[in-house]
Amino acid sequence: MRELFARANDAPYDLARVAEEKCFGAGVAGAPEVRVWGDFAGVSVTCGAWLRILAVDRAQRRRGIGAALLRDAESRGVTGIGAEAGNYFTPGVLEGQEQFFLKRGYEETARTQNLETTELPDSWQPATGNRQPVLDFVRRMFGPVWAFEAARGILFHAEERGAITGFAAHEANNRGLGFFGPAGVARAHRGKGIGTKLLRACLADARRLGYARVIIPWTDSIEFYAKACGARVAHRFVVLRSAP
Repeated sequence: MRELFARANDAPYDLARVAEEKCFGAGVAGAPEVRVWGDFAGVSVTCGAWLRILAVDRAQRRRGIGAALLRDAESRGVTGIGAEAGNYFTPGVLEGQEQFFLKRGYEETARTQNLETTELPDSWQPATGNRQPVLDFVRRMFGPVWAFEAARGILFHAEERGAITGFAAHEANNRGLGFFGPAGVARAHRGKGIGTKLLRACLADARRLGYARVIIPWTDSIEFYAKACGARVAHRFVVLRSAP
């Protein structure tokens, strides 16, 4: 499967490196389903109603393999092309590649972007020790999807008078590629710089792990991240749904 991903991946990140996580890692909807076409000419990975991966060997394209894999996915309930909750490779189809789906009856529902930064601080602080109170905070304040994803990552948190006020995670999704998030601050404590401090703690920890670049995925907070760590838009994505 890794060899196929290396031959088939058109995304800007190394899909082969996260092959096990993408093919066999659960999402909030449960375990993914993997379908392989022929002698590893193509593959689809679905989870719930979302198509997580659709990849066809470049030497085998224009033979209907991608369309057949898409029809098979649809027969099993897939209606969305994008990021299913909790475990995703990219938040949608790379901008410029959406025509394949538009021609097959899908409609664009959203656009988003991934940012990147190389401003990784030198100093770092220990990650959260007792994780469960932080995950309880995430679930209570931001819902089960973020709690599911954060549980898989390296966690940092902030407190005020013994109460958790915010959290940030990295290495939760696409582990080994340098992805940040999820992260959030309780509404009552926003505007105090907590989010920036937690972000920079994660970036410093990423540097400690050997990363020179961190990807901040699926966000519209472009100005915040530009100011906090010099992040810039690196890639844009299109989310699609099947037409009713």
